[in-house]
Amino acid sequence: MKIAPALAFGNTVVFKPASLTPLCAVRLVDVLAEAGLPPGVLNLVTGNASAVGDPLVRDERVDAITFTGSNATGAELRKIAAERGAKLQLELGGKNPAIVLADADVEHALGHVVSGAMMSTGQKCTATSRAIVDRAIADRFTEQLRTRIEALKVGDPLQPETQIGPLINEEAAERVADEVVAAKEAGAELLLGGGRLGDNGRGRGAFVAPALFGGVDPASRLAQEELFGPVLGVIPVDGLEEAIAVANRVRFGLSASVFTRDLGKALAFVQGIQAGVVHVNSETPGAEPHVPFGGMKGSSSYSREQGKAAREFFTQTKTVYIDPPPMPVADAERRASGAA
Repeated sequence: MKIAPALAFGNTVVFKPASLTPLCAVRLVDVLAEAGLPPGVLNLVTGNASAVGDPLVRDERVDAITFTGSNATGAELRKIAAERGAKLQLELGGKNPAIVLADADVEHALGHVVSGAMMSTGQKCTATSRAIVDRAIADRFTEQLRTRIEALKVGDPLQPETQIGPLINEEAAERVADEVVAAKEAGAELLLGGGRLGDNGRGRGAFVAPALFGGVDPASRLAQEELFGPVLGVIPVDGLEEAIAVANRVRFGLSASVFTRDLGKALAFVQGIQAGVVHVNSETPGAEPHVPFGGMKGSSSYSREQGKAAREFFTQTKTVYIDPPPMPVADAERRASGAA
């Protein structure tokens, strides 16, 4: 989503992937080279942030930086880009809500909320991490969430029956498991999962059981901070107005969804929610490459990726004024006599 528009608008690119997933990047660059991309147009560097990433973003030859990752790194990049006047595009964290109103198609909403929260092991910046549910249906919806999440198959992602694989590494798995314990100790009601899994061949992977919390306090860490794992918290509310207020009461504003049959409520949600990507009756992770993508508040630099919006970042506007020069006197007299 970054490389394609950058190349299409005539830029050369230095691609630095996440240090934990370099092989995907290597394969992509190999494919583009094989397809005939000229040498030097797309360049790949791998390594950790301090050895490779930091020198790269500080290099004066790099005119623009586009980054997807953590808010902490994004804050550092803001300083570096400001110091040397580089153009900067950030796509950062999210604490994405799915609002389920009392009139929603519950079966439809359940499928999208579970998929949005648990697929990719919750490791998406657009993953659903808060289900904000009308109190009139909250108990029933929560119980059905529990049944569905408990039935998910966690294991080897290469096996066809697996629905949830491991987290990216051991450190991530331990961090998510510790966050679950901390949330429980802080008073949140753990309904399901959250612990490390080592049975049934899962001893050699960073597996965590998908976790569900009920009756979550909107002000708690569980409801405020991005955990980047298969953890979902249910927050009961009284109606749409409170739901939107709770959804907006975080420092992030990337993606959000609402489930309702009421067009008026859907449009009120679209108007009131502080998120750059808004869904009605679909999960928060959904995104199409031909339309703009990006967040509000702490989720973004307020720029947008993808679609026609990509042109704004990967090009520069040049305004040119052309006035004809004054006509020489001799030419003017010759033309005048010829006309006579």
